[in-house]
Amino acid sequence: MRVLITGGTGAIGRRLTDQLLKEGHAVTILSRKALKPARLPVKVTFLQWDGKTAKGWGNHLEAVDAVVNLAGAGIADARWTAERKKVIVDSRVKPGQAVVEAFESVSQKPKILIQASGVNYYGTDREKAFTEDDGPGDDFL
Repeated sequence: MRVLITGGTGAIGRRLTDQLLKEGHAVTILSRKALKPARLPVKVTFLQWDGKTAKGWGNHLEAVDAVVNLAGAGIADARWTAERKKVIVDSRVKPGQAVVEAFESVSQKPKILIQASGVNYYGTDREKAFTEDDGPGDDFL
């Protein structure tokens, strides 16, 4: 498969990229970083974006089979001030909207879209296994 990953330079994105490459898939990483980080494998195609729009990369969707959206500011990178919380939310919502914009702009759409932007939607309970039928937690994440 040909897979485009937003947020591919983050901790989860790097591990996913490594696994996809091991399985023989082609990987394109979409990142806000200006240059391809040295730690990324040579086989990875690297595209820069603004993290807010499909401008300059949306047409690449016609050449991929799957999109994995992992974009988002690190939740442990700074103290959770009101401003930082806004950054955390915006860094997930705006890229998600950009992915939708990109899908709407191409005639040949990828067959798969995976959106992952949070690990604590359901809250925290060490004794419970959550399902999609459970409601949201009551904390910020």
